[in-house]
Order: sequence, then C-alpha cells, then structure tokens
Amino acid sequence: MAPRELHDEQSTEYGVRWILTETERESIASILDIDKSVLEGMEGNVMNRSRATCSGCGKRSGLDDMVHNANQLGVHDKQFMVDVLVNGPKALSPAHAMDCSECGGTFDGLFHWEGYWGN
Repeated sequence: MAPRELHDEQSTEYGVRWILTETERESIASILDIDKSVLEGMEGNVMNRSRATCSGCGKRSGLDDMVHNANQLGVHDKQFMVDVLVNGPKALSPAHAMDCSECGGTFDGLFHWEGYWGN
C-alpha cells in the first residue's frame, strides 16, 4: 500500500531527524489533552532510523505513534510526555516496536530516540 502522506525527514550526524508535521502536532495534542500551541516550538526529533510505512493503512510512522503507544501502554503519564516534548528527553530511549496510532498495525523494525534532541 502506498503511503498517504510523506513526512519530512532529514539525515543528521546523530540519526534521522523526523520533522514534525501539523497532522502529527494535532494528533499529539489530542492524545495528551493539551492545546497544540504548547508544541509550537517543537520542530522534530532525531530517531535511529527513517520513518516506516504501516502495511495496514499506509500511515507513515511519526512522533504521534510514539506518544500514542506510550499513552496506551501507560509507560509515561501525560504530564511527563509533555515535558519531554517541550524540554527534550530525560534519558536515552531503549529500542522498541511501535504500533500505528490509526489502525493498530505494527510498523516493521525497532525505533528509538537518539540522545540528540535536534529542535
């Protein structure tokens, strides 16, 4: 299935910078019950790999999927996630599988934030 929307990303010396899209920003704000203006200064995050495409619905992986997964699994509370998004990660992130926030399918491979924030 072809991706519905290609999200921007850019290679850096630290990893692959996923540039936050307006769709992702709105989705994250909805998941975390915040106004999207809270995320205005966030331009993106640096990941260990390029974005993936969901084989179930064609959605491209994004930071909204990471937030959705952490919220669904109860890994972090919403206030902690807002703090990380606004102020940067508190520690290195372990690699983990990630499910699509739209259809629940699992993206291929493992994902993690690199230690570099990259705003």
